[in-house]
Amino acid sequence: MNITSLLSSFTPFDLVVLSLSAALLVLAHPISKWLNDDDGLENRVAMMRALNLMIVAAVVINVLLAHRYDALSKITQSLIVIYFAIFLTHVINFFIRLKFGKKRTTNDKTTISDTYSSRGLSLFVAAIVTIVAIVSCLRILGLNSLLEAGGAIGIIGLLLAMTQASWAPDIVSGLIILNSRLCEEGDVVQFDVDGKTVFATIFKTKVFHTECLDLVNNHRLMLRNARLRDCSLQNLSRFASARGLRECLTFNIDYKHSQEEVRSMIMRAFADIDQSENSREEQYEPEIFVQDTGDYAVTWAVFYYTKDVKRLPAIRQIFRGYVLAEASRSGISLATPILQQTEFSSADQSIKRSAIQFAGHPTQESGGQASAQIPAQPNQSSNTSAISPDDESANEEQQKKPEVASE
Repeated sequence: MNITSLLSSFTPFDLVVLSLSAALLVLAHPISKWLNDDDGLENRVAMMRALNLMIVAAVVINVLLAHRYDALSKITQSLIVIYFAIFLTHVINFFIRLKFGKKRTTNDKTTISDTYSSRGLSLFVAAIVTIVAIVSCLRILGLNSLLEAGGAIGIIGLLLAMTQASWAPDIVSGLIILNSRLCEEGDVVQFDVDGKTVFATIFKTKVFHTECLDLVNNHRLMLRNARLRDCSLQNLSRFASARGLRECLTFNIDYKHSQEEVRSMIMRAFADIDQSENSREEQYEPEIFVQDTGDYAVTWAVFYYTKDVKRLPAIRQIFRGYVLAEASRSGISLATPILQQTEFSSADQSIKRSAIQFAGHPTQESGGQASAQIPAQPNQSSNTSAISPDDESANEEQQKKPEVASE
């Protein structure tokens, strides 16, 4: 078969399919980026190009086999239906997000995030297009009767029903999160996961999970939507007043320091903070209160307002450093007094005990051990007093010698 006869074997339908596939294969990346520029861009581009290559391969194989096998034509048509179903879903979702989504500007870049309306319509459109594509593929493959088509759809429905516990709660929880505006993209939240407090910002709420950026450890955290709803979530970006977030720092200070000394020390520390940092609302004076009068120390609470919630962990550390420095200059200790004395006394006792033992004067405990070892000494004397048989014979000979001499 020469090239001329091979080219003549292509039908107009084959040429159109090959032309469109080649164009979409080249333009897959820019089209996908234009429709939805997010983290899943590379996966979508790879999927679209894989379908294009499968369509091209099916058409070429069908031409090389001179269209003798009808099954290849059906497979090619089914692949085309699947490709355009996915492509149509992305196009419709783009216009839905453009109409009902929420525009956000971050670092001079405008992005569109999903809302309850856009997510709900996208899921509805995806379900309708999927059903139409499945029915079309079944008709192409020759399952024309209602019983055959219903059986195939029933198998798919059974698989979805058996696995619904894995994906349905996350989809519903994601819709509830978007509808209730519990947390939106960019919000700073605080919640507990596995006994650990997580301080993070919401990056993106997807269909099955929510991506968070941990602000303390600087990594990405992915949490199921259903599990996120079960957590006790604190949205720190939603202020109760225009002043901002009201934060609290606590310090344990000895009773010997008066309230005037403590208040003056804290005010001087915050004056240094206002000169060096721009981390709190300086128009509002810090609120200083006695939070607790314990048995060993007074717990002082310092309240201040801030709107820079993304730097909240760093702000806490910086403020504590300024207060510690000013307390050292003022001669005020931030250690709990009774605990400090107990540690010093226990350390002194251990040092004295070590010195006594080193000098050769055992303590009561060591004396008890020595007295317990004293009764073992008589055993040594009893062992030394024992006489062997050879010694006994020697003694008898010595006793016999005087008797002979006397005779």
